[in-house]
Amino acid sequence: MKNLLIEWKHFDKEGNTCKRCSSTGASIQTAIGELKKELEKKGISILFKETKLSENEIKESNSILFNGIPVEDLLDDTKSVETQCNSCCEMVGSSVNCRALDCHGQITEDIPVEFIKIAVNNLLRKWVQ
Repeated sequence: MKNLLIEWKHFDKEGNTCKRCSSTGASIQTAIGELKKELEKKGISILFKETKLSENEIKESNSILFNGIPVEDLLDDTKSVETQCNSCCEMVGSSVNCRALDCHGQITEDIPVEFIKIAVNNLLRKWVQ
């Protein structure tokens, strides 16, 4: 059986994360729930890893890696960008930027279920090649 490791990196302060990362985390859990049975039929087991980041690592926050590959590298015409995160600003008490995605010219601050599922399917296609 092959393993698919989905790693979620997010800022954590005393057990709390920002609204953006919280929404991304919920999307990951939904996507895993929707993909698990389908992937098991293909001989692929999903492993989940949560990496909590400190304030010094906040620029890495709100990222998802699939076997070490960033989500943006598995989506067409998508790149990571930094945008101000008001929720993180409140948590740290100063102006900070977090990762967001620029997908076809549209900025997405939290990573939706659809993006996660597309990224997984694109990774699986690479495994077959």
